[in-house]
Amino acid sequence: MRIWASLIGAASALVVGSAVTVPLAREPIPPRPPASAQARKPSQTKKPVPAPPMPPPLLPSHRIVAYYGNPLDPRMGVLGQGTPQEMLARLSQQAAAYQALDPTHPVVKALELVAAVAQASPGPNGTYSLLMPASLIESELKLARSANALLILDIQVGHNSVASEVAYLEPFLKQPDVELALDPEFDMNQIPGGVPGKEFGSMTAGEINGAIAVLHQLVVKDHLPPKILIVHQFLPTMVLDWQNIRPLPGVSFIMDTDGFGNPALKIANYHAFITNQPIGYGGIKLFYTQDTPVMSPAQVLALQPYPLLVIYQ
Repeated sequence: MRIWASLIGAASALVVGSAVTVPLAREPIPPRPPASAQARKPSQTKKPVPAPPMPPPLLPSHRIVAYYGNPLDPRMGVLGQGTPQEMLARLSQQAAAYQALDPTHPVVKALELVAAVAQASPGPNGTYSLLMPASLIESELKLARSANALLILDIQVGHNSVASEVAYLEPFLKQPDVELALDPEFDMNQIPGGVPGKEFGSMTAGEINGAIAVLHQLVVKDHLPPKILIVHQFLPTMVLDWQNIRPLPGVSFIMDTDGFGNPALKIANYHAFITNQPIGYGGIKLFYTQDTPVMSPAQVLALQPYPLLVIYQ
């Protein structure tokens, strides 16, 4: 819910390696066979190789339990609190609570990294958004894989575009265990001169559909397992034209009820943004220090439809 301008200094200390052009080795050209040999060779027409079948989607047969944040600032969420091993142990314990209550949905752990952090100032590129260096994302992907967990890349675009930030993350999104999340709260493109954190932003269905299309193409082109796209929402104004969101094959869409508060408020928001907006699957975010009190796993699983994504911040 805050803007973490302090990340500018921390992230600038991480250097992304510059590109190096490597000349391609040239293979020797084999001699051409005589014309007579070519004439005797039977013509062969290669049959097109059929694409392999798409792997089954993770949802709705599984449930994802995720930790949210950024390791550069523990104030952003539990992902950056304690040592990595302490954080992973805490996540495993939290995931086990859901597994015990609902054995029919195997729990998959995830780390949701804020990979583009909204800023209170425009910054050198004027976007009010700071993209994390590839080295940091690679480190979090390695950490997630050490725990057999997914990595979810969350973007807060500021005055940048969803398309631009998704393009930056595309090399990671090509990995089979990397998913995507969008945060309309920090999208200022509908508010000329808007400053993230001072005003609540919004995201259009067109922006969301653009991200869906990119993920769909990656799944088809690279024969990936179905991708997951999460959209966070805690105000009706954040996704006004939600009816126009168009999920595509190979992309599991989740609307996540964001925002902190007491259980009654969170349950009401869940009904408003999930029960009454039947697009894809339902998710909910819980806050260890700001919810009063934090909903129990039993309370979460009592929601209808039951959430297939539970995020802790």
